[in-house]
Amino acid sequence: MLCLVSFLQVQAQDKYYVALNNGTYQALTIADTHQMEFDADQKLVAIKLTDGTTSQFATSKVDSISLVQPAGATELTYNGNFNVAFDENDKNSYNEIVETIITDELVDESGDFIENYSPSKIVTITYTETSVTVSPDIIDQVSYTIVDKTHLMINSSRSKMVYRIQGTSSNGSLKIYSEKKFQLAMLGVNLTNPKGPAINIQSGKTVYVTLAANKTNTLCDGETYAEPPYDNGEPEDQKGTLFSEGQLIFSGTGTLNVKSYGGHGICSDDYIRIRSGNINILAAAKDGFNTNDIFRVGRMAASAPTITINATGDGIDCGKGNILIEAGNITINTVDDGLTASYEEMADATIDPSITIRGGFVRVNTTGEKGMAIKANANYTQTGGIVQTMTEGNGSKGVNCEKDFIFTGGKLTAISEGTISSDSSSTAGIKTTGNCTITDGTINISCTGEGAKAINSDGNVIIDGGTTTLLSTGKNYNAGSDDKKTRAISALGYTQNGGTVLAKSYDKTIYTTADITVTNGTLNAYSSCDYTLSKPAKQTGGWILTKDGKE
Repeated sequence: MLCLVSFLQVQAQDKYYVALNNGTYQALTIADTHQMEFDADQKLVAIKLTDGTTSQFATSKVDSISLVQPAGATELTYNGNFNVAFDENDKNSYNEIVETIITDELVDESGDFIENYSPSKIVTITYTETSVTVSPDIIDQVSYTIVDKTHLMINSSRSKMVYRIQGTSSNGSLKIYSEKKFQLAMLGVNLTNPKGPAINIQSGKTVYVTLAANKTNTLCDGETYAEPPYDNGEPEDQKGTLFSEGQLIFSGTGTLNVKSYGGHGICSDDYIRIRSGNINILAAAKDGFNTNDIFRVGRMAASAPTITINATGDGIDCGKGNILIEAGNITINTVDDGLTASYEEMADATIDPSITIRGGFVRVNTTGEKGMAIKANANYTQTGGIVQTMTEGNGSKGVNCEKDFIFTGGKLTAISEGTISSDSSSTAGIKTTGNCTITDGTINISCTGEGAKAINSDGNVIIDGGTTTLLSTGKNYNAGSDDKKTRAISALGYTQNGGTVLAKSYDKTIYTTADITVTNGTLNAYSSCDYTLSKPAKQTGGWILTKDGKE
């Protein structure tokens, strides 16, 4: 090899080409080659360039070193100057999973589909500023009471009912007690209840909320709720502008605007599923959506949902279940957590507070201290879709999970601009107490605050494929005995078996307490003020390109 270098240095050509047997090569300028070194066992070659860059690879993986550019191979390039930003084209390029309608009644999920619901009786409810009317006014097994002219309460034991609501009232409400599931068809209603929920469904049964095409509906609660009635010594729940004890299943292509000044925007003590429609939480004093068991967003064959949330609390909070997003366009603006599966007690092992993204577009903006754009108290899994997070609060995180981060496809762009929080928590793009595994797709992370970590894992970081770009530019944070280092990756161990990683940080780029291992793929690492790797890598394949901030 040393003879080859001497040969190259006297040739007229200014470049030589190192090709590996994985189909990649690097073009190197002869004049820029400072030296070439072998390790003690002759298993690794390190080519050091005059700009401080080092290219390292395993001798057993070298296909050729020549003056001729390899044909059919992919050129490997290194660039330490890069930026992470949101791609506005992402809003139009995400995949969606079209749901399959289940008709088998023996399958529980079949109850989610209004296509399986055959109503037999339709009741039309019309609001004005001075009255509410019910037509027909006599219905078997259904009774109703009107309070203060515009507040309607319905009691029903009848099945296969449809309640169609329309009209406008600035001091009205609808409360429904029902022993059976029913459809709530919104045909253009503008309803405000200054003393509580605009719609309060005191039924544990499924409610099919359908938004009529080309109709806009607006619901608003009051800042202070009146004392609720009591049932068996317990006060009735009235947790938000649209509240239901049972499941809420949304469909249709119309628009629902919700304002909450005293509670959550839309709340279910069971679960919420959104299949289509345009739903806008214009303001929420608490959470935008709050659900107990499951929050799910999918796509009907003809239409996907569009969801916009502006909340003082969480954007979407699933208290004792998991969140699944397979389609739709979701935008969340909050000062707390954006998307959270928040069950923490772990007393019930059957509860899985995980978050899974399979399709759709999700954009989360949060500004609060230690705000989490996405927070799962179990696993975070992404197999498709596009997620963008912007966190500006000190100590905030793009994705925070209490178990494993699993990324097998799609795209995640996380930008964190905060610094150390008041309790010395640093910002991060991804924070996991388990392992961080990336096998495909695209991840782009930028952290600008002091002491920030693009990926901060209490377990191992494992890269098997995909393209991962990590940028942590803030300086180190020091406060007395507290020493926070700014790193691209901080983990127990690091293993790369494929893919491309481009990482840059102020301090050590990859910091581990266990081994750094590279068997394939490309690792580009740059540090502004320190060595790029906390320890020498165990390399048996692939490329490691590094540039230390100091010698």
